[in-house]
Amino acid sequence: FANLGVALAIFLRARSNKAKATSMGAFTSQLFGVSEPTLFGVLIRYNFRPLIVTVLTSGIGAAILSMLNVAANSYGLAVVPSYLMYIYNGHALLWYTIVSLGTVVAAFVATNAFAIPKEVLTPDGDVETANAVISSTVSDNKVYAPVGGETVALDQVSDPVFASGMMGEGMAIKPAEPGINKVYAPQAGTLSVVADTGHAYGLTTDDGMEILVHLGIDTVNLKGAPFTVAVKAGQHVNKGDLLGTFDQAAIKKAGLDATTIVLITNSKSYARIEPVAADTTVQAGADLLAVQREDVKVESVEPA
Repeated sequence: FANLGVALAIFLRARSNKAKATSMGAFTSQLFGVSEPTLFGVLIRYNFRPLIVTVLTSGIGAAILSMLNVAANSYGLAVVPSYLMYIYNGHALLWYTIVSLGTVVAAFVATNAFAIPKEVLTPDGDVETANAVISSTVSDNKVYAPVGGETVALDQVSDPVFASGMMGEGMAIKPAEPGINKVYAPQAGTLSVVADTGHAYGLTTDDGMEILVHLGIDTVNLKGAPFTVAVKAGQHVNKGDLLGTFDQAAIKKAGLDATTIVLITNSKSYARIEPVAADTTVQAGADLLAVQREDVKVESVEPA
């Protein structure tokens, strides 16, 4: 519920169309309990301030529910569907509704007061031009395959959030190894996210590209069982460094899809993102995506 308040606040305050689209997409998916668009598209994208608001307000809400002895009759549902877990107890449903909506409001107010990122307040394309000459350069980058296997178009994966492109453009890979698969860094950069469960890694390259490597579909529910992690958040890695491993056999035994998703979560910052290896088999470290971005370079001009 705190995620809803944060995403809504950023949507309403943002002057950037890109930020509005991202935050509204995150808000919509969060309504039905899908939190990853909010996590990677909003909470950790802007210097962690929105994440701090979410942690504090949701923690306070949970503490209040605990003090009121509000208990659900089941588990596993989140946000709007979660009300179904309280429908057999009118008292619990009433307090859960009050506290959950209060959490949304608290997160909304706190985000507006302390956590609106400066970058969303600037309209797309606005660049300060006083005493400056604007020149445009084009830089090309690549994203490399973190695992070996068969490449799959993003719109063909079974998760509708990934398939829709809501979280960014990219590719998917069906891992080749039936057992243990090693996961390698798809580019050089700093690890902004290393999931405790080992199922996801977020990496920001040295020139600002934000890459998400998500191992499998709904594998967060496995609570880390088939994964090992060899790195930690904040660590700088080089392209090809080992991030961790996963056991595809264990994932499939749990009835889940082991397809690995590779996304550029700030796709809207780039002019073009194209698959290099589509519908083919790749080795880990092979070219996967070609990325082209138009950078704006501002050169100061001395007054005449």
